Amino acid sequence: MAVRVLHRLTDGCLILDASLRCRFANAAVQPLLRPGIRPNQVEDRAWHEVLSPDWLDVLLPWVAQALRNEPGQFQTACPGCDNAAHWSLTVLPDTVDGAVRGVCILLRDDSAWERHAAELRAQQADLQQQLQHQSAWLTLQHARWQALSDGLRDAALFFLDSNGAIIDWPASAQRLLGYPASAVLGTAGPDRPDAPHPLPPDAAQALERAALLGQSEATLWLRCADGQRLWAHVVYAALRGAEGEPLGTACLVRDMTEMRRLEELLRDLNHALERKVEERTRQLHSLNQDLEAFSYSVSHDLRAPLRHISAYVQVLREDLRGHIAQDVERDLRTIENAAAHMHRLIEGLLAFARLGRAALQPQPLNMLSLVHSSLHRVQHDPALQRPPGYGVEVDIPHELPNVEGDALLLSQVWDNLLANAFKYTRKQPHARIAVGGRVQPGPQGEEAVFWVEDNGVGFDPARAERLFGVFQRLHRAQDFEGTGIGLALCRRIIERHGGRIWADARPGEGATFHFALPLRAAPATDPDAHETAAGPDTDGAATDTAGPHTG
Repeated sequence: MAVRVLHRLTDGCLILDASLRCRFANAAVQPLLRPGIRPNQVEDRAWHEVLSPDWLDVLLPWVAQALRNEPGQFQTACPGCDNAAHWSLTVLPDTVDGAVRGVCILLRDDSAWERHAAELRAQQADLQQQLQHQSAWLTLQHARWQALSDGLRDAALFFLDSNGAIIDWPASAQRLLGYPASAVLGTAGPDRPDAPHPLPPDAAQALERAALLGQSEATLWLRCADGQRLWAHVVYAALRGAEGEPLGTACLVRDMTEMRRLEELLRDLNHALERKVEERTRQLHSLNQDLEAFSYSVSHDLRAPLRHISAYVQVLREDLRGHIAQDVERDLRTIENAAAHMHRLIEGLLAFARLGRAALQPQPLNMLSLVHSSLHRVQHDPALQRPPGYGVEVDIPHELPNVEGDALLLSQVWDNLLANAFKYTRKQPHARIAVGGRVQPGPQGEEAVFWVEDNGVGFDPARAERLFGVFQRLHRAQDFEGTGIGLALCRRIIERHGGRIWADARPGEGATFHFALPLRAAPATDPDAHETAAGPDTDGAATDTAGPHTG
């Protein structure tokens, strides 16, 4: 049985007798043997016949020592080998009654142990380096945290343990709330409702909500150490470890006192502004009532004397029938013309006033159809008839951009612009009027631009802006009739549609009037009035509106 045990040893075992002849060798002694010799072939053979010469030189002094009954143990590299194997050998004398009967050589390969030890040493070095890095990182993080917590302004960040007691109270917390660390560390909240403490009275409920939801917030008054109150936004954030174990709560307090003061100031300003708006609204309502009264007066009281003047002129003509001198007839005609002109001025002014209160009725419009309708009305207006032999050529394209707008109001724009073009080309034997339109980028997106161009008398471009004011004229009334309101109406209509209008001209070379409309309809933010402006074929007809050169 002992022999079976020796064969199963992982360490090599070689037994020699006193004459150094081999008596036993297990498989693990193969590294000691000569090439070609197996451990089961060494029995009864001299050791120098079976052992490698290199190993003989190494073992000889230790075997001689064992024969003197002196055991020995040593370590050596594999002799004659280039590998890194490392061996541990033990040479023991086999004694019986004090006499040496043989020698036992035990062989152990320490290479694996050495490699393992080297790996352990390397791992230990790596671990130490990692610990150094981790320690440096923790030191840096702690320094950063300390710098952050101490450097906060108008805010404080401190920590509570799992029981709600304060365990960290940095300088920022002491600076914001005034409590020294010695007074609050280890405390879990105010013992009495009137006791000064940095945590609010409902801190326990807030911590419970944070534990359930991960975070809770509140905006409330906090009491500082000096008794003053602080309007603060408090955030409780529950902290948990990698395994989900509770680590406590982080508490962030931010001073919102100044913001609350500004909010109250803004609220007071809004209330004051609302009161001013209400007052201005009442004033505007009163002004609108005055304007309504004025419109009624203009519509009825001012027009009545004009009707009387016209009626009495007619009575005078009947009374003086057949006896009217030429100068008297001229005076009567002057009175009639002045009354008629005054009537047209009143109608134009009323139309301008009504336009500001009229509600827009936007709808998709075929602009080419509006142009043809306006041209038909203008061409059949008796006041715009041309002298015999004076022709006019009107150029209208086959297509114009379509827009959204109020059909009645935009028709009035075309009526006024075309009527002006006919009026101010009256003295041209070969008048030319051109209408055009295109889509182009504008200040507020894409817009449709339209124009009416003529070769009439033109005007000074430096005075173009005056054309769009009420009662503004650039030519004498005896040369070209009109009230000076037509272009003012056009401007108001275009601007109420969200567009713009302008003019280009040169004296004696004609004029071009442009207006631009957004492709999308302007929002209908009109007053409560439901009146519509008078169209050009009403009392404020196209013949009574100002042309492009009269404003």
